[in-house]
Amino acid sequence: MKYWIKTPRLIQFIFSEFIWKLSSNSKVICLTFDDGPSSITVEILTVLEKENIKATFFCTGNNVKKYPELYKKIISSGHSIGNHSMTHLNGWKVDKKKYLFDVKKGSELINSNLFRPPYGKINLRSFFSLKKTYEIIMWDINSGDFDLTISSKEVINNVVANSRNGSIVVLHDNENFKSLILPSLLPIIKGLKQKGFSFRAIPFVPLK
Repeated sequence: MKYWIKTPRLIQFIFSEFIWKLSSNSKVICLTFDDGPSSITVEILTVLEKENIKATFFCTGNNVKKYPELYKKIISSGHSIGNHSMTHLNGWKVDKKKYLFDVKKGSELINSNLFRPPYGKINLRSFFSLKKTYEIIMWDINSGDFDLTISSKEVINNVVANSRNGSIVVLHDNENFKSLILPSLLPIIKGLKQKGFSFRAIPFVPLK
């Protein structure tokens, strides 16, 4: 499986209208979780609460429908939310009309001006329409917690060794990857704290 742990600066420059990281003026990290809510979201929220951390959850509409109480718990716990589409479409494989419809359906359940394209593969023909409504949030650090060919130790190292001031880290609250996510989360947080980092959620604005 091929993917970047650190998003190359050239990619960040070419697609500079996307948000890849926050200001590097302070030692702050943004933990983000994609694909949920799911059966492991409660365990993730418990860890975050014990460590006094606010994060950002990019939710899919289908999972919000499946776990509405978990979605409410994310918000009531003080975390940020973002739209991750309705059905987790790959934007490189569908046309503009279908993609925008799927994002719009997601927005009916996920009331946020933040959008993260599933797989990080945005439908570029949709970009100018999307940016009228959304801040498009990407990441500069990929944990690899979806890659079941690697170990939890590698996931931890991917994040702790590579994070910098302002880094946006992508993790998942996807039950398919729980064997990597759950053992990795607390050591990631502990490792980043030992390096002097604090944590913040990406601010969002309700659309309605």
